[in-house]
Amino acid sequence: MCRCARRCTPWTVLALTVVLMLLAEPSLGQIRGRQTSGRVRVTGTVTDPDGNGLEGVLIRFVNQDTPTKNTQVKAKKGKRAGEFTHPLVEYGDYKIYAEKDGYKVVSYKIENRASDDTDVGSYGPVRFELAQEPRTMSLQASGEATLEIVMAPEGDYRRLAIEASQGQASTDEGDDKLKRTRHPAEEARELYSLKNYTGALAKFLEAVERRDGEQDPDLHFAISRTYYALENYDKAEEYIRATLEMSGRPPRGAMYYRALIAHKQGRTREAIGYLEKEVAGAAELHPAMLTTLGSLYRDIGENDKAIKTLEQAVAADSDNLNALLTLGSLLAAQGDEKRAETYFQKAAAAGATAGQDGATVFFNLGALNYNKKQYRTAAEAYRRAIEVRPDFADAHRELGYTLWDLHERRRAAEFFQKYLDLTGDAAQDRQEIEQLISIGTSS
Repeated sequence: MCRCARRCTPWTVLALTVVLMLLAEPSLGQIRGRQTSGRVRVTGTVTDPDGNGLEGVLIRFVNQDTPTKNTQVKAKKGKRAGEFTHPLVEYGDYKIYAEKDGYKVVSYKIENRASDDTDVGSYGPVRFELAQEPRTMSLQASGEATLEIVMAPEGDYRRLAIEASQGQASTDEGDDKLKRTRHPAEEARELYSLKNYTGALAKFLEAVERRDGEQDPDLHFAISRTYYALENYDKAEEYIRATLEMSGRPPRGAMYYRALIAHKQGRTREAIGYLEKEVAGAAELHPAMLTTLGSLYRDIGENDKAIKTLEQAVAADSDNLNALLTLGSLLAAQGDEKRAETYFQKAAAAGATAGQDGATVFFNLGALNYNKKQYRTAAEAYRRAIEVRPDFADAHRELGYTLWDLHERRRAAEFFQKYLDLTGDAAQDRQEIEQLISIGTSS
């Protein structure tokens, strides 16, 4: 049966599955609160059991992940003996050591707060043998930690330990329990991560009522993103506006998120403007932003800009599936089949071998090879698409046509029939396909 009409139609219209770009939503991160520094202020005192300040005690902070971040501070002398302040500790997990020749730690108490007033780990007082095991604190960016350390000469330490064992000093089981109070912003972040957006919104709004919350741009940004997740784009826009109005410098990603909101509201050119600002002001190129910007350029028909931007996204992240798939589709639509195939192959190598992405990649590779008359390669690609997605009707049809050109008509008829089974009455080419099935099964 002649298929001239089909061959004379551009394959990008009939064969290529166009990849729809999903606008990437950034994850909801730590709410920074009123401060923006990545450092942690650590203050405290070291005293003897009678409350007298101990000078010269070395307090070491040993980072559990990055040894180069280890740091230390010494307790002061004179009138402020025993006091110490270290305003520049980088955030992270640290073990805390207090050291002075001839002395041992009798007890310590730690209070560690994040910038949103969340108590992220209070210990103590921890006494005697327990106190000899350094505690780990997870210091939060822009937070503040306070330490109260009691040390005694080794002789006195042994006496105090005996008294403690005889019940003359507090060694309650609860002394070493972690005590936490949770700020509503922390609960909100947790609920958001669990996709309980309604619960997260309630907690974020509660957090705004706390100290300085009404002027906290990060909280307003989080509320905007939560409304976005709830598909209430008008409210999302209201809170992103408030975020930008109260920020001397917009939080990272705010303009990106505003672009997503504008796009959802049908204001694509505005969205592009916001993204162009975000990209222009970024210290480094962010692949997700570039991918979204390229997608929006494509949506308004500016394909040359789209391709250039998506190529930047791939240069920044060679495994960026969205950018690779969209680039392949755009280049194929422009007739640049060689480059299109390169990007589809890269997408497959980057992990697009399962689900919707994998089926799309193999289908498009099949279409590209079919147009080059490399029918065996095309057939294998279509088979892979069907393996990944058995209900992919178009892949069954295209594999049928490919096998037909390989003169495997009976096998082609099997895939044509599956195509009809999957599409039912919706198949617009049913008459042609039924004729091919009739020929194939009788040959």
